[in-house]
Amino acid sequence: MTIVAGGRVLAPEGWHDDCDVVAAGGRIVAIGPGLAHRGAEVVDARGLLVAPGFVDVHVHGAAGAMFEDGSIDANRHVLATLAPLGTTGVLATVAALPPEGLLAAVRAIAAAALGGGGARVLGIHLEGPFLSPRRAGAQNPDWMRPPSVAEFNAVQRACGGLVRLVTVAPELPGALAFIAAVRQRGVRVALGHSEASAAQVDDAIAAGATQVTHLFNAMAGLHHRAPGLVGVALDDARLAVEVIADGVHVDPRLLRLAARCKSDGGLLLVSDGVAAVGAAAGPLQLFGAACVAGDAVRRCDDGRLAGSCLTLARAVANMGTWLPEWPRAAVLAAASASPARAVGLAASEAGALVVGAPADVVLLDPALCLRGVVLGGRTQFNQ
Repeated sequence: MTIVAGGRVLAPEGWHDDCDVVAAGGRIVAIGPGLAHRGAEVVDARGLLVAPGFVDVHVHGAAGAMFEDGSIDANRHVLATLAPLGTTGVLATVAALPPEGLLAAVRAIAAAALGGGGARVLGIHLEGPFLSPRRAGAQNPDWMRPPSVAEFNAVQRACGGLVRLVTVAPELPGALAFIAAVRQRGVRVALGHSEASAAQVDDAIAAGATQVTHLFNAMAGLHHRAPGLVGVALDDARLAVEVIADGVHVDPRLLRLAARCKSDGGLLLVSDGVAAVGAAAGPLQLFGAACVAGDAVRRCDDGRLAGSCLTLARAVANMGTWLPEWPRAAVLAAASASPARAVGLAASEAGALVVGAPADVVLLDPALCLRGVVLGGRTQFNQ
């Protein structure tokens, strides 16, 4: 049994001061004041904020490895690296790959998810291959192809139904029928890597799309007479939006704009982290291209961004600095409850401190800097 004792606890209904969170068997069994028990491991949270473990619905890798690699051991290494950094649950994200490579990658993720230890695999995010080559970003445009329900079904079979989220460029041939078919299968659809017009985005929403992949990045820019995906995403309450809050991918001014437009829980902090997370700066091979890590990750040939070195803990601290007027609860929800809800996870599965949920907890100081992590009731990091 583990007790996170005496902190300011963020529950779904709000903050509770001088509160304890009790974990046993990997799950939360009680929340309230004065719940200490003899023989329990006590994590002293006095003076700290106690929040749900961070849920990253868009992360490709860490510590020199990528989910695209198709290696079970490498995937487990990624998950073990992320947990003490505050990310306790992930959608393992896979970029565009050739068909056989994609199947190998999702099979390896499914196998790693069964191993236990490290951040929990809550599902898979297919950030490809159904994207526009005109907005490929750092991904390989040769590996992109029109949406295919048959290929999606094959991928789901290969990973045992783990796919929870698919990114699609809605202007591609067959995209609207694909979105509707995927939604009928209980999988969420994000729009991204796209040059879609506002009308095409409206049609995609009507077909069932619910969110946007890394808003502002790898999509046509906002124009006052052609709002496109960016404009509709900011305006339409039916779309939640991912943002990469590293200060490189998106200017903090536009992060503030997105937060104000999505103050109802529609802002989703993601890392888009790659192998550089938790690793030393230097050369990398990502998405079939030579890259180098510094303040972010860039392709060597043309300097295009190729993912980030960001953790969700750093994103939360950044947003706390850049949006001092935003409630701390809202910033923390953007890295936990909101992304979990956006991909169809219940509070009892991830992103919330409620009795019966996994005992995944982060401790932060008042400046939103990470000070401790408890995963499944076991301490991963405690400063």
